Amino acid sequence: MGTFTLPVFFLLLASCPTLRGTSSSDDDRRWLVSMIDLVEMDYVDHCEQRSSAAWSELTGSSKGLHLKLERDKSFGLFSQHQTTEVKNTLTAHALAPDDNILRRKVKLLLQPGDTLMESEQWIRLVTFGDTALHKIRTATNYDCGTSTNCTLRELHYNLARQQDEETLRRMKISWEKNLPNMTDYLEHILPLLRNASKQNNYNTLEDYWDELVEYEGATLKARELWGKINPLYTKLHKYVALKLKGLDAIGKPLPVHLFRSLTGEDWSNLIESLLPKHAGIYQKVHANLQLKDLGGLKAFKQAAKLITALNFGEMNPEVFSESIFNSTCPTTLVDWCQPNKMRAVTCKDVSLANYIEAHEAVMKIKYKQIINLHSNNTYILREAPRYSAIYEAIPGFTSLLSLNPHALHRAGLFPIEIFNYNQNFHRLVLQLITALRDLPKLNFYLAADEWRLNVLMGSIPYAKIPRSWSDFRSNFSLIESSDSDFLGDPYMVFNKPFIGKFLGIILKYQIYLSFADELMSDDDDLIQYVSQHNDRLVDIMMQGYSTSWPEMISDVLGKRENSLEYTGITDYYRLLDEYLDNQLEPSADNEEPYDYLEVEDFDVEPEVNEIPTIPETTELPQKVETHEDLSENVINTGDDINSKFGIETSTVGVLEIKNPVVAKDQNKDVAPKEASYNLYWWIGIGVAIAVVVILIAIIARKRQSHRKQLERQRRTTA
Repeated sequence: MGTFTLPVFFLLLASCPTLRGTSSSDDDRRWLVSMIDLVEMDYVDHCEQRSSAAWSELTGSSKGLHLKLERDKSFGLFSQHQTTEVKNTLTAHALAPDDNILRRKVKLLLQPGDTLMESEQWIRLVTFGDTALHKIRTATNYDCGTSTNCTLRELHYNLARQQDEETLRRMKISWEKNLPNMTDYLEHILPLLRNASKQNNYNTLEDYWDELVEYEGATLKARELWGKINPLYTKLHKYVALKLKGLDAIGKPLPVHLFRSLTGEDWSNLIESLLPKHAGIYQKVHANLQLKDLGGLKAFKQAAKLITALNFGEMNPEVFSESIFNSTCPTTLVDWCQPNKMRAVTCKDVSLANYIEAHEAVMKIKYKQIINLHSNNTYILREAPRYSAIYEAIPGFTSLLSLNPHALHRAGLFPIEIFNYNQNFHRLVLQLITALRDLPKLNFYLAADEWRLNVLMGSIPYAKIPRSWSDFRSNFSLIESSDSDFLGDPYMVFNKPFIGKFLGIILKYQIYLSFADELMSDDDDLIQYVSQHNDRLVDIMMQGYSTSWPEMISDVLGKRENSLEYTGITDYYRLLDEYLDNQLEPSADNEEPYDYLEVEDFDVEPEVNEIPTIPETTELPQKVETHEDLSENVINTGDDINSKFGIETSTVGVLEIKNPVVAKDQNKDVAPKEASYNLYWWIGIGVAIAVVVILIAIIARKRQSHRKQLERQRRTTA
């Protein structure tokens, strides 16, 4: 259905004598419902056209950029027109007090966000953003260290592996040469945020962004949360400085290229330089990722297996067959605003960071599929122009689960049996991996939003604005960046707020702990538990945008909390926090409270009630044949032999060996050492043999003593 549907619709209404002049509330409502249905159908048509154009541009079509620009420009004009039509059709009697779904649709259609700007301003915004990202994506003049004619994918690949600081600096500079003009951004693009705020009837940009995020006081809440999380970020930054530059660099800003990152929002590439002493789990997972070639399509399919194990349902096979897996990371998702039609463009490079990202991307696709299951979720309740923290949090929660010990075991990356030895050492490494990914993101998201607010509110003198980003980043993030490196981010060039992403990261840790805290033991299978209790997540996803996400926080957290809290992150990273303290302030009292057990040739421990099989090569002690009943010849000396060497004692010993006590309380100073079952079993066999030999020796000795006593008695009587 084309964009001319509405005028035709109104002509039909005007020509209908039974409807013309009708003023009843029922007729007004039917009129409004019919009109909104047609508006949404037109929105779907535009979405399909824009998505097809975006796909052409992403996949390298020669006319892709031109087509995308045309579709994006026309969408702004279309959205303004539809908003006007809805506003003109709405009457005081059209909405009943209990008509929540219709009321929600009307609100979202009347406040579509930036598209309400004047047409010339909207065209300026999308032209700047589309052109900037296209140039970054298609340029082939990047410096990859060994070559100066690299693609963006090759730049990312080599940046992650480069060790030389000067080469890293050159690589980043080559990337910055392809960024859009900073002056153009500051003078013509960033000020458009003021216009968008006014057109949506908000006096300040902060209020406007709060509305787009649908969280009152969202920016204030983010500042409050960051105040509690910042100490952990600062410790992580100091630890990075210590490992990369030494003691003198602690507490000082570090150049952004040292993080092997272009913008400093993800430090995952540093993991191998920061690993603690016992990092076997990383080495094993990394090796298995390479061995299984879990990048690109294979990483996405592995993520789909986890999502199926979580009982969210099978993924549509077309997602994999029609997506592109030999392009550039990070992943870009294209949504055609239709059920089961969402595709990905990503790279095939194998890395732990890309593996985690694949889980988040696939879960976002599954999220949209689940939204479509609800009959009420028409276009505007699936694709609302809002920045939902829950839409970020649930896929983010899945990315956390991808590093859960039981998920790693299912993926064949690290056996759960080995993880159960040295659990805290393994958990520490996994926490470091996720912290390097998430804590810098939180900092970057808030820094980008705060800096833009400061510029537009006049908090920064005009003459200092061109260099203000690097100054702000240095103070806020302890990172030395260039004045314009933020222009490589899509949210920055399109004037989008990061606050929804920030709050989404906060919420994903709360979701994780809400499930983990319900387990009977830390050793229980969290993947299985979530699959059995995922109804609260499915119910939330099915609601789409029919309800603002803050109203669903309590439900998504299983009624445990009803607001965003920093404790989800701080509790999750407890082990890492302690480790960083020990590394930054070493002392004699900071010795490792747990002994690390080297596990080389690992054998799976039998179940508790399973009787171990004795190898055929083992010779059991033979029973000594005698011609007399030894028990009748033993003289009672008052010593209870069985109390020392009897079966009961041996049985208890074997049970203690079979069920070694594993330290569960991490507050204790020392955890008992764990050993393999086979070692203890053979020790038990040895002890049993020794007991039998000692028994035989004692009995034989007493028998000989008894015979001598009888002989003396015969001589005396004789």
